[in-house]
Amino acid sequence: MTLGKAESSEQVAFTATVTQYMTSQHGQTLVFPHIITNVGGGYNGNTGVFTAPRDGVYVFFCKITSYSDPSDMYYEFILNGSAKTQNLVYGRTANPYRTSSNSIVLQLTHGDRVWIKMYQGGKHWSSGAGGDQTFSGYLL
Repeated sequence: MTLGKAESSEQVAFTATVTQYMTSQHGQTLVFPHIITNVGGGYNGNTGVFTAPRDGVYVFFCKITSYSDPSDMYYEFILNGSAKTQNLVYGRTANPYRTSSNSIVLQLTHGDRVWIKMYQGGKHWSSGAGGDQTFSGYLL
């Protein structure tokens, strides 16, 4: 099925990843610079912030993988500066790789901003392809 111009302008969806090892800090906005999809142009790969191009209900997903860090990491979904969730990446030395993922559904108004912030940072794994650190969202 081919979408017409009017139909395609209604769509909003993005997926962005990190393709290299990194260490995040407390309070840091995570930037996912490798953009795979950015229909509607709402995600900024330089800042890590998604700006809603239109009103609606959006679904967001984030996956974080820790590497060789015995301490816990926490990340948050942020809406316009306010934390909406706090997610744990459980850290223990018995297993050097730990993954956490979560999703959230948010009612947004045009111009609302959503991003991932590290409440407590640490070492992030990367397979090179970028699937270990992922931020995605779409309009329902």
